Amino acid sequence: MAFLTLGAPPPAKKRRLYLMEITLPSGMQVVKCGVASGSSSKERMMQINSSIYDKFRSTAMIKIKRDKEVDGEDVFKFENSVHKFFFNYQYDTTHKFDGCTECFCVPIEDMVQAYELIIEGVVPDFQYQMPSTKEAEDSLPF
Repeated sequence: MAFLTLGAPPPAKKRRLYLMEITLPSGMQVVKCGVASGSSSKERMMQINSSIYDKFRSTAMIKIKRDKEVDGEDVFKFENSVHKFFFNYQYDTTHKFDGCTECFCVPIEDMVQAYELIIEGVVPDFQYQMPSTKEAEDSLPF
């Protein structure tokens, strides 16, 4: 009677790091960075929308902006780096839904840029600060 099979270890579970742009039923837009298992983040998107429906009795509009397979446990390290970087802009609500603690009130372009850099290995040693309206206007080409 054998209880142990010798050979190759089981393959590591696939994990994905995703960015979702979520327009809540109120019209507010947030960006969510999280980890999903499997070959895509579609199932996770459906879970989040179901939870939002349970709280608001209306569905959200969710767009998956980035969805990359990441090796091993690095996916959690990358997710944590993104969350730390945007910590000061974390979404807070009294109507908690699945994954709301991983949502941030920042421009999607800034989140995508940070996501890509962190996956490439550039980990910031400071926290994100949203540019002021004056700085944004001064950077316009006209």
